[in-house]
Amino acid sequence: MGAIRGGGAGSMAMELFGGRMIERDFKPGGFVEYMVKDLGLGVDVVKEDDDERVVVLPGTALCKHLFSSMVANGDGKLGTRGLITVVERINGK
Repeated sequence: MGAIRGGGAGSMAMELFGGRMIERDFKPGGFVEYMVKDLGLGVDVVKEDDDERVVVLPGTALCKHLFSSMVANGDGKLGTRGLITVVERINGK
């Protein structure tokens, strides 16, 4: 973490959660399964937009997909830091 702390990747989130991710401390502040529900509500609201405009939220859709993968892997009761487990699975670890 020291290599990125002072650069553009450094952030308060990295300071707060980076070490916990490295230590594999995925204790939740809130459950990922609730995050999936909330992201789904956001995506549904966009779909229900009565205007003729198109609203695209690719980041939200990607987050919902990744967090849904956590739930499918049995990790829905972990905190959001556990998202690293999905990235590891994608990369064969």
